[in-house]
Amino acid sequence: MGVRGDLESGVDLIVPLIAADWGSAYALACMLAEAASYIARRDQEPGTVFGMPVQNTETGEWASADVLPPHLRFAGQFTTAWANRDRAHAEAMFTALYERSPGGSELVDGLLMLFQMAVCTSEKVVAEEWAKRGQGSGS
Repeated sequence: MGVRGDLESGVDLIVPLIAADWGSAYALACMLAEAASYIARRDQEPGTVFGMPVQNTETGEWASADVLPPHLRFAGQFTTAWANRDRAHAEAMFTALYERSPGGSELVDGLLMLFQMAVCTSEKVVAEEWAKRGQGSGS
């Protein structure tokens, strides 16, 4: 839904998974982080790991992830841990958020940010594939 430009319908489909229970919400978070990190993992140089640099767009100064809104900080840190294949860290972050906000706004906001990140990555992958097909078709 989101890749087709219908984010609202996509959100409507995932909110019940968030509300269902820990397992459903965690599985959703993992799937979204896998999609969100696809291009970074595909293009990753062997032996490297991902970090999460944060830069103030107004001043250009580097900052801590702690300055980010909670939903953005969670989505970024969870995706980074997932992309690094650090499942234990990803699960610990998710569990802390879930226990602090089971079915609450922090959990929903964090997972909806993950959804938006996954949609952005998916849109880029679709555009790349369409471009490849256009180049290879001789048109």
